[in-house]
Amino acid sequence: MAEEKMSEVTKILIAFVCVMITGGVIIATSGVSNEQKASNAILTHYSNMSRIAQYQCPKAILKQTGEKAYVVSNTESDKETYVTLSYEGSEKFSTASCSIDRFGKVTQVVVDGKEML
Repeated sequence: MAEEKMSEVTKILIAFVCVMITGGVIIATSGVSNEQKASNAILTHYSNMSRIAQYQCPKAILKQTGEKAYVVSNTESDKETYVTLSYEGSEKFSTASCSIDRFGKVTQVVVDGKEML
């Protein structure tokens, strides 16, 4: 009877090892291609630049105009080196735009067609 339990335990261990090997092979062969990695990196970089612009631009426009910019009316970008957000104001300006570079630095603020920064 002890031999039967040992053989069942052995069968379970062998089955477990087979499942682990099969899973490892599946994971190893289903990798992401270099093209997909590059595409994901560009998308992540653009997303980060947009998020930084949405944080930095309202502060830069507030500093230049005294009015906080709330709603983005337009977004322009090459998805690699810059993001420009445009806003519509209500009291102290009618339109404003703000650009940041790929490092997250505000490079340009234009208020009602006049470059402020």
